[in-house]
Amino acid sequence: MKSSSHGPHVVLINPPIYDFALYDLFLKPFGLLRIGKWLEQNSYEVTHINALDYSDPVSLETLGKPQRRRDGTGKFFRQELDYPENLARIPRKFARYGIVKEELLRKIRSLDRKPDLILITSGMTYWYRGVQEAVELCRIAWPGCPVGVGGVYATLMKEHCLKVCAADFVTKGPVWPGMKEELEKRGFPLPSGAPGVDYMNDDPVWRDSAVIRLNEGCPFNCDYCASSCLSPKFQAGDPGQAIKTIKALYERWGTRDFAFYDDALLVDKEKIFIPFLKEIIRLNLPLRFYNPNALHIRYLDENVLKLMIRAGFREIRMGFESSDDDFHEKKDGKVTMDVFARAVDALKSSGFPLHKVAVYILAGLPGQRWEEVERSIRYASGFGLRCRLAQFSPVPGTALWDESVRTSSFPLEEEPLYHNSTFFSMEWEGFRREDLERLKKLTRELYFRPEKRP
Repeated sequence: MKSSSHGPHVVLINPPIYDFALYDLFLKPFGLLRIGKWLEQNSYEVTHINALDYSDPVSLETLGKPQRRRDGTGKFFRQELDYPENLARIPRKFARYGIVKEELLRKIRSLDRKPDLILITSGMTYWYRGVQEAVELCRIAWPGCPVGVGGVYATLMKEHCLKVCAADFVTKGPVWPGMKEELEKRGFPLPSGAPGVDYMNDDPVWRDSAVIRLNEGCPFNCDYCASSCLSPKFQAGDPGQAIKTIKALYERWGTRDFAFYDDALLVDKEKIFIPFLKEIIRLNLPLRFYNPNALHIRYLDENVLKLMIRAGFREIRMGFESSDDDFHEKKDGKVTMDVFARAVDALKSSGFPLHKVAVYILAGLPGQRWEEVERSIRYASGFGLRCRLAQFSPVPGTALWDESVRTSSFPLEEEPLYHNSTFFSMEWEGFRREDLERLKKLTRELYFRPEKRP
């Protein structure tokens, strides 16, 4: 997809992903297409190449059709690879997800106009090999064209990204003012202002489902979360702009399924989220909403839940993490057991179907014992709720990073692949892999026992 302009030509690339497992839970290049919109508004020509396009014709013919759901989630194209050399062995297969490599190179090579600048986004730190591949293909296709990398991995591990991916520059943190210096260096016209919350909504990536964000950042600073590293300040959003984006996508693509990318969707809800819900209800469009990022339990009440039901929310994911008061006192300060019980009462009184509610329990933190996780699972399941284990992934820049590096048997600082929760990098005598597997089984057993079904 490309826009038309006589200004500099910028190519945006959403790279493939290398991982042991990958499911598309509304995984969209949100930040990348926000940059694209900003550049378009400042007379740049923008082309987007999506290596995760699950409808690519050449890849369909080569690899077959990935299984997809009607809500826009599902599987990507997958090619199994040899297990990475010099990596500790685990009983999982390694794979590349995305359109076939030769087709990605062809797409980069066959641009109608030579690019003046190429920008590649990045996600999880342990997905860096997809970024590395994208940079290499850009060097083959357009030698001499400057290539920059931004996004999560670029922010959390800038030096590693510069060294291993060999981009010309890496922007850390928000793209503006981070990119200003890079554009000035290369003589590009400086865009006015900063990127807004709007994105390139004419891109076909939104045809099956879309994402929106009301608020930026999070007012909490949890020890295990990187939100404050990526967005240092909580910034209240504009419900009117979010509504405008939703209407534009519904009219352009018929998009009905929308996922929130907020880390703190319910914060200051009376001024932001509730007005948004009321306007959605007034519009009376056939929309469905999801929150893959967990909601803060302390802000759930009967009123907002009833509005969410009327607006079309299909699920509630709650960030509970642990039933241990000491855990919350030391690591996040987000919730108490009384707050959790009140939230469950609000869910029941609102009429939200409990089988559509999931409670996240954190497992595998440094020094955490399996018994704590089991107590948390049994506690939350006792309310008739489904628990999901959220396996801890060590993240550079968080309060738990240094402790993770000290206690892990893996070289976390040298090899980001070990940040992948699949490695269970905090395994110790008090919490073994077999304990983790047993706890996963327990969450299923407790939820599907007849007396526990809502």
